[in-house]
Amino acid sequence: MSDEWFERVQYSWLQRFIINCVCSGKLPKHVAFIMDGNRRFAQVKDITRSESYDMGFEKIGEILDYCETFSIRYVSVYAFSIENFKRSEEEKMELFSLMSEKVNYLLSKIDKIHEKGIRVNVLGDITLFPDNITKTLAQLELETLNNSEFCLTLCLAYTSRDEITTSVRCMAQGVARGKLRVTDINETLLDQCLYSEDLPPVDMLLRTSGEVRLSDYMMWQANFAALQFVKVLWPDFGFWHLIGSLLDYQRQEPMLKEYRDTYKPFLERMTRAELAGVAHSEHCKLKSHEQCHLMKLLQTHTFSLIRIELRYF
Repeated sequence: MSDEWFERVQYSWLQRFIINCVCSGKLPKHVAFIMDGNRRFAQVKDITRSESYDMGFEKIGEILDYCETFSIRYVSVYAFSIENFKRSEEEKMELFSLMSEKVNYLLSKIDKIHEKGIRVNVLGDITLFPDNITKTLAQLELETLNNSEFCLTLCLAYTSRDEITTSVRCMAQGVARGKLRVTDINETLLDQCLYSEDLPPVDMLLRTSGEVRLSDYMMWQANFAALQFVKVLWPDFGFWHLIGSLLDYQRQEPMLKEYRDTYKPFLERMTRAELAGVAHSEHCKLKSHEQCHLMKLLQTHTFSLIRIELRYF
């Protein structure tokens, strides 16, 4: 495998001009990708699945370079869902072999990873993988632990339901052992028990292939994220697709900020009242104009997510 994963992208004068324009607006700090379409890409291009996955892996390196250009320091990729364990034994063995190869490749290039300051973070129940993959993933995470320029999060053997279930189980164990009281359990504590406790919230969640669903990916972290569903298969995702998504993020951000600013004070008041044992109907009411405003924001946000359908030349 070549060193293309670590090579800088050479931008044209037009691309550099567009980059400067986009950088003049607000940009996300954390972008999460659902890398969908590898198998369909193999069918369309009449190549093997392994070749398609190789191209998909190379695409991650390209995307990291784009994100570095836009000072997006946190990138998360949905690399392997727990649901993928339901695939045929043949396909699982193929995926495990490719995963082992790619992780070992990254370990072999550890000096370049340190040079670029990339921390590789792994989210998910990696004990579900064969021992050799679990050990190399743990080694890669440990080797890059002190890097701080950029964080690449690999979501492997991951689903949001599993993550939240694990977090709730952790809190339940704390209560059972007398380390926590039931009244200590709130949104903030649950957030601290997630796999992603040291990551900022997702600002933009992007799925390729044109499928309009989240596939149980970072549902908690992407609560206030701008959602992008791009009609291109993952190995074909490129610079202009990212530009279009970032521009749409900038269009959505003022509305999302208003939604956050309205929702959070309401949630804080509700939580305080519940902890005090006060009846919700008596003490957690929003004023009528606040209630209408919140509903309007929710409806507008939901409608905009349903309508998003990006097309690019």
